[in-house]
Amino acid sequence: ERKVHWISWRKMCTSKRDGGMGFRDPEAFNQALLAKQAWRILQVPSSLCARVLKARYFSSDSILTATATSSASYTFRSILHGRDLLREGLIWRIGDGTSVNIHHANWIPRAGSMRPLGQVFVPGMTKVAHLLTTDGRSWDINKLQNMFSDDD
Repeated sequence: ERKVHWISWRKMCTSKRDGGMGFRDPEAFNQALLAKQAWRILQVPSSLCARVLKARYFSSDSILTATATSSASYTFRSILHGRDLLREGLIWRIGDGTSVNIHHANWIPRAGSMRPLGQVFVPGMTKVAHLLTTDGRSWDINKLQNMFSDDD
């Protein structure tokens, strides 16, 4: 007969010096593991787990835009919670800028908010591509100075 030993939260939170696992915040650790699962689904869409979840819950979307239906499993809802934590730190690589929304996407590499803070809304300018020069190889400095604060 095989015995299963469950590690209690107390044992997990006890310092390593005192024989525990040394986790200071098991809830944060759990959230990090869920975010790691969401990252794996995003990075390895050919994995069995990613294919099964995609077929069941977000067949026409990405894990980044998936929503939980009322019939979604606890596991999938938990992974979406991890995805939401992950999404807070994801930042776009601009490329040609046609997919990146100026006002709603994380695209400015800095600590804190990665979206523009002191922005002026200019009608018709919604994508980062609109902020590039006509050849698409550099920033149009005049547009940037007119739309954003110096900090942005």
